[in-house]
Amino acid sequence: SLGGGIASNAAPGGMGGGEAQSPELKCAVPIAFRWHHNAQREVYVVGSFSNWQTKIRLTREDDGAFSTVVQIVPGIHQYKFIVDGEWRCAQDQPRCLDSVGNENNCIEVEEAEAPEEAPIDQDPTRDEPPSPRNSYSCPPVDPDEYIKDPPAMPPHLQFALLNHPPVPSQGTLLPMPHHSTLNHSYLCRQLPEGLSAVGVTTRYRSKFVTTVYYSVAAS
Repeated sequence: SLGGGIASNAAPGGMGGGEAQSPELKCAVPIAFRWHHNAQREVYVVGSFSNWQTKIRLTREDDGAFSTVVQIVPGIHQYKFIVDGEWRCAQDQPRCLDSVGNENNCIEVEEAEAPEEAPIDQDPTRDEPPSPRNSYSCPPVDPDEYIKDPPAMPPHLQFALLNHPPVPSQGTLLPMPHHSTLNHSYLCRQLPEGLSAVGVTTRYRSKFVTTVYYSVAAS
């Protein structure tokens, strides 16, 4: 069995009609449950979305199937149907085993997408600012700005480990990299013709790691 006493439903989804909704229920998503197999009298659905404590009655439709809509918070939930007093799984719906080996149906509920907000210029409920829009000025960019040379590269970025010789007294060890050179890609300038190398230095806590990629230059 799945838990102790199960209360009959007073409102769909186990949500009390006169009680204030919790913050979790405010983001609940309507999910349809349907049972279209054999049933003589009544069908309920019970699940982890109500801690297996609330039976939610399904309504008989014209085609003989039973269905209802339940407000469920996003997440992965297990559920089962009670058909004429017997616990049953819907064979045509996803199934899984719980921690004690019981077979249940399961469903993954995703968060509902937030409605798109109307652009500010098209929102009829938005008040106009105290000063009209045409009172603000934004002069156009001078075309000469687009033909100027880019700003010079900061000189400290030239001291990358890829282009820095090792310290003679320390063998192949490299000096401590400057923090401004981290997470930048650098091209090695001192390689034989036809060969190129790109290096990048990253930091993890107090350690620095330099990765070098070698490639044959395209002819």
